[in-house]
Amino acid sequence: MASYFEGTDIVKDESAHTHEHSIEVILPFLQRKMKGRKFKILSICMGDQSKEAATLVASIISNILIKDVTIQKKGYSEKLRLAVIASSDFSHYVSPEKAKSADQKVIQKIEDMDVDGFYETLKREDASLCGYGPIATLMMVSKTVLATPKFLKYTTSNDETESRTNVVGYAAFSFILNDKNNCNCSCD
Repeated sequence: MASYFEGTDIVKDESAHTHEHSIEVILPFLQRKMKGRKFKILSICMGDQSKEAATLVASIISNILIKDVTIQKKGYSEKLRLAVIASSDFSHYVSPEKAKSADQKVIQKIEDMDVDGFYETLKREDASLCGYGPIATLMMVSKTVLATPKFLKYTTSNDETESRTNVVGYAAFSFILNDKNNCNCSCD
């Protein structure tokens, strides 16, 4: 899949993951879901999380999902089962009230699939999501493959630790394909 990134500003740089823990957070969930079956990960760490960078990454991922998910092996086609996953916590080290207020506004933009509004809300609310670029990328890819977000849960570290001063917010979504006939991928 590395060939999809040729000619772009996206480079292979394993050191980008040195201080990034997202893959370690996601890996146990993938291992449980896969129930011992082998799987591969193409991990993308976005240093540039601008809308322009998210658009570039989303176009590459969408191209992989829509046009080239069928591979040739010994004369037959095999559908790849692909998942696009974005990881980020939400508000960082703010009061529980500020976290919930800012995060709910961001969550609404994700539910609305409003990428422009998402970036505007981040700025207006001074929201401190560390992985907003991957979230925007996932929103863009989801629009391309006709997937819609389903909000699953929101919580803060306050709900677990009862810290009243500085909390971290967490939200979970799944993105569900509306019409599998419009996507050439096996995205169950």
